[in-house]
Amino acid sequence: MTSVLRYLAVVALTCLLLLILVYSDAFASGGGMAADARPAIRDEVWRDTARKRDVPVRITQPANVEAEAGKKWPIILFSHGLGGNLEAGRLWAAEWVANGYVVVTVQHPGSDDSIWKAKPPAERLASVKSAASARNLIARLDDIRFVLDEITRRHETDAAWKQVDLNRIGMSGHSFGARTTMGIAGQNLGPITGKPDPRIKAAIAFSPLGAARMGSLEKQFANIRMPFFSVTGDQDGEVLGDGTRPEDRTLPYQHMPAPDKYLAVFKGGDHMVFGGHNSRNDTDRRIQKDVRTLTLAFWNAYLKDEKAAREWLKTGAEKTLQAGDRYAYK
Repeated sequence: MTSVLRYLAVVALTCLLLLILVYSDAFASGGGMAADARPAIRDEVWRDTARKRDVPVRITQPANVEAEAGKKWPIILFSHGLGGNLEAGRLWAAEWVANGYVVVTVQHPGSDDSIWKAKPPAERLASVKSAASARNLIARLDDIRFVLDEITRRHETDAAWKQVDLNRIGMSGHSFGARTTMGIAGQNLGPITGKPDPRIKAAIAFSPLGAARMGSLEKQFANIRMPFFSVTGDQDGEVLGDGTRPEDRTLPYQHMPAPDKYLAVFKGGDHMVFGGHNSRNDTDRRIQKDVRTLTLAFWNAYLKDEKAAREWLKTGAEKTLQAGDRYAYK
């Protein structure tokens, strides 16, 4: 019996190694597994009657999301940075959707592009700074909770939402959207209670930030126990004159409890490259290519429960990066 078990263990290990090799080959070429789903995009405004607040959303999904009977699609929510809009994260959304995810980008009134578009140029910076408030962060968290509630409601009543999988939901965001992501994941910061939303199963934060001046970092991040990926760059410092250093954006990873925590720090990566907009130069294009590769593997590992993707994150991901990049997991 022992020899049979050993044989089965060897077979299982061999199959896993073959799957890892398949992932390695696909990711090294700059893409995920076969991307055969064309994106379909629709913009809507959802009314939160309880708060008397309109929340714009962009739903990006495989065009055949309703056609494949029996197939359930994981969902990823994306939160834009300060002063952003529904265009945020569209490079990331395109990659994820092409590989079998539905992405819901959320626009947050009060900290979106309305804070600067109607302002004279001389007043824009002050307006943006004033919007980076605890009040707006709380409103953002409530926006995400409302969107989760609304997706659940529509799943029951709207045929367009029948094929999504409410048990496989991820959360992501850039900059102020990263703070939104960490808040939903359980960060304990000032008026934010540190209670993770149980509907979120995994999260990716682009340009996260650990604020030591706000108290114990261990306490801030102790409740973030879901799988979490922090993505930043060695030039990803301050954007509002607040003294943020690139190394401050690695603090969340350092102080989140293991397991299933990941960190990528890209050489030459500044703050804007992680917003998911069109690249500006060769460095941006290289970074964004690798970001798409890593984040897709992370979602596959933790929203699709692909064992080979999870193993690749630990044994193969670092090999795909460039000299000067940093990669860690715990």
